[in-house]
Amino acid sequence: TMPVSLGKPSTPSSSGTTVIISKEASTIFDTTQTDGARGYRIPVSYAQRLTWGGEYIHAAPWSVGDQGRRNVSHGCVNVSMGNASWLFGVTMIGDPVTTRGTERKLSTGNGWTAWDVPWAEFAAGATP
Repeated sequence: TMPVSLGKPSTPSSSGTTVIISKEASTIFDTTQTDGARGYRIPVSYAQRLTWGGEYIHAAPWSVGDQGRRNVSHGCVNVSMGNASWLFGVTMIGDPVTTRGTERKLSTGNGWTAWDVPWAEFAAGATP
């Protein structure tokens, strides 16, 4: 168990079971292409992609004071640098991650979403 900060009300995280799609020890998050002047460009450590829409688990030293208290992210799972480093070291691509209690349901196909399809649908041939 570790404190996190999820998406704020205007940019909620998705509830559901995602899967770690990729891992980058260091990357740049750049939303200026889609958000223009309102966007941001910031270096991020220990980024683990959960959705094609841009939700990640990543180190967010800027939100440590909010982690475990308030949701302030743009939809990602923010954790401390130490917790992000530990998670990065013990998880693998393909590991499931379940997020609960947010106002947005995970959209089928927004990542490797087979884990989020009820078994009866999956067994009947539903493809996410």
